[in-house]
Amino acid sequence: MARVLLRVGFMLSLALLPSSDAGAGTTNFEPRLPPRIAWASNDARGFYAEFRARSETGGLGHSYVTLGVVDASGQLRQTVVAGFMPRGMRDDFMSQFGVPVTGAVGVVRADLVQRPVARFRIAISKAEYYRLVNRIRQMRATWTTYELLLVNCNTFVSEIAGTAGLRTPLLAAQFPIAYLSELRRLNTP
Repeated sequence: MARVLLRVGFMLSLALLPSSDAGAGTTNFEPRLPPRIAWASNDARGFYAEFRARSETGGLGHSYVTLGVVDASGQLRQTVVAGFMPRGMRDDFMSQFGVPVTGAVGVVRADLVQRPVARFRIAISKAEYYRLVNRIRQMRATWTTYELLLVNCNTFVSEIAGTAGLRTPLLAAQFPIAYLSELRRLNTP
């Protein structure tokens, strides 16, 4: 059954691949930066995890994770932003063809400034917050190969959501916005 799903996902993903001029390997490439991880303040009254997906001009889109705190005044303050993506411009281009490339847990400028199309936020405990931060740090050290159909940005989101105790979609090889919508549906009563 898993093989059948993998093959179906592979065929669907090949059909959905963008043309070679669709942003990857062009001047639209954004340099990868280390994940943004800031200290949570001692006055934090609550913690949250938010799963996000955004669209990309001419691309497949991107999903990523943010963590944050609710400060003493009741305001949400983002402290962590991280996603998984191909490391460099050539990796980004080659990944379109399903070729395994060097991957990196990090952020791009668009993760910080572009408004997400889909998002799903959950409240978490202080212990869960630090468990998720540690998991992101571990993944930064160990997740080094990006594969469009098997180990991609949705897989990263799935790993963090699973660590937070959420149910995750079976198939990660789908558009990030659709993936995030399914993640929300699976975890909303």
